[in-house]
Amino acid sequence: MNKIRTHARGRLLTTTVLAMGMATIVHAEDSLDFEVQGAVTPSCGLALSRVRIDLDTVAASELGAVGDGSRWREASFTGVDCIGATKASVTMRAAAHPADPRYIAPVGGAEGVAIEMRTADGQSLPPDGSSPVEFSWMGGVPALAFQARYIRVGPLKAGDAVATALVQIQWE
Repeated sequence: MNKIRTHARGRLLTTTVLAMGMATIVHAEDSLDFEVQGAVTPSCGLALSRVRIDLDTVAASELGAVGDGSRWREASFTGVDCIGATKASVTMRAAAHPADPRYIAPVGGAEGVAIEMRTADGQSLPPDGSSPVEFSWMGGVPALAFQARYIRVGPLKAGDAVATALVQIQWE
């Protein structure tokens, strides 16, 4: 008894040849469907992984009363190698100021000041990590522009006032 196996178009064909010259053909068919799921999402890289906003030296007299702020200073994240992205949703996580959680608590010797963040078009960006701001562009290189300033939140004491925040970007 000789067996010959051939694979053609997903079917297994087994032919058995008997010594008397009679042939029996048996067809066996197994099939398996694969289901593939997923998506290709828009993406962008960043030209820099760290952006600094220099608030410079501010005289205490510029922060005369609670709620007064220094002038706004700006910096931007610039997207590179963007494919399919026309929007970005951005959140920021930093230590919130105990006097007003809408603002970042700076470290250093200064007291009575916090750091306020917003987008260049005026959307407030609190440090809670869960309140997104939205950016959109029609094409070209995206620039996610932010502004920061000191804001008075209590009795002032002069000194350094610096902070670091983590910005998370979801490209759409």
